[in-house]
Amino acid sequence: MDHRTALLILNMLPGIGPGRKRLLSAFFGSPEAALNASEDDLCKIHGIGVKLAPIVSHWEKYCNVNEEIRVCREAGVTIITDEDECYPPLLQEIHDPPICLYVRGSLDLLKNSGGSIAIVGSRYATAYGVRMASMLAAGASVAGWPVVSGLARGIDSAAHDATLRAGGRTIAVIGCGLTCIYPQENVPLAAAIVDNGGAVISEFPMFYRPDKRSFPMRNRIISGICSGTIVVEAGLKSGSLITAAQAMEQNRTVFAVPGLADAPYSKGCHSLIRDGAVLTESFQDVIDDFIGLPGIGKPPAASQAKPPEQPVPQKLNLSGLELKLWNFIQDGENDIDNLIDKSFEEPSCVMAALMTLELKRVVRQLPGRKVKQTI
Repeated sequence: MDHRTALLILNMLPGIGPGRKRLLSAFFGSPEAALNASEDDLCKIHGIGVKLAPIVSHWEKYCNVNEEIRVCREAGVTIITDEDECYPPLLQEIHDPPICLYVRGSLDLLKNSGGSIAIVGSRYATAYGVRMASMLAAGASVAGWPVVSGLARGIDSAAHDATLRAGGRTIAVIGCGLTCIYPQENVPLAAAIVDNGGAVISEFPMFYRPDKRSFPMRNRIISGICSGTIVVEAGLKSGSLITAAQAMEQNRTVFAVPGLADAPYSKGCHSLIRDGAVLTESFQDVIDDFIGLPGIGKPPAASQAKPPEQPVPQKLNLSGLELKLWNFIQDGENDIDNLIDKSFEEPSCVMAALMTLELKRVVRQLPGRKVKQTI
């Protein structure tokens, strides 16, 4: 048995997660040695004991590793470990990095995922929440930041979809095996993510069904893979607050979008802001937070997103939707919602184009969801 196969087996065994894999490796010297150890020796390890020792000692009864590898190969899924170059670099820094990651899609995107941003929120999103998630995801895409989310209904789906519409790349982290994508209505969205240069990933075996335990585990990967996490809408008992708490524990930046003062879906975000999360109205707030801290390394994408220092050229090179919006804005300040209505385009496309114009330093967003020309 080689090292990689031993890691895959430990990942498939019930009751053995990253923490117990670390215990076994430390006690026996390697995962392979642990799987070859006697049941009596395994019982001596605190945290394994008589309950888990038989599972590790007789692992063949609990998983079919050859079948798992065959299914992955036929499904176009790659299994990576923290010894692979493409394993997400920031994920290696968290307390309990996944033993394995099952990946469908771009390995290169995972390798360079340190400059990504997570966007999460309620499954029961309001129109306002969907609009803000779409705007933020489109802004991230224009600025060159991959967007990470959980492929759930509501805010997650809006973030993934807006990223694709804006021409960006996105990573979906799911709380189940890749053959059991949940919710099922997002299977086409998962396929579109992969087809457009993104990735769908999971730490769970291929046929693992989603459960209450798997989603909090999934959340630590969403926050751990990124430089920061944006929470768009969340009640006080929302799973998104678990993601935010894990991001804080992982020393990541947390951003929160404010909402209506008396709305239940705003209370979680407002609580985060009171506790120190960055109040976020546009993706420029994220960019400003990362490039404005002395001594803090910029994520790769953040440096790309910094507006150029040279003066804006007199002859603008605008076309398509950018030119259409530019012409609408020439009359003075304009409301973003009005621009969406006049352009007959998807809100995410309009927000992406406005972000591009802002990065070109020819328009500026104002309070109250208004924009104006700067030249």
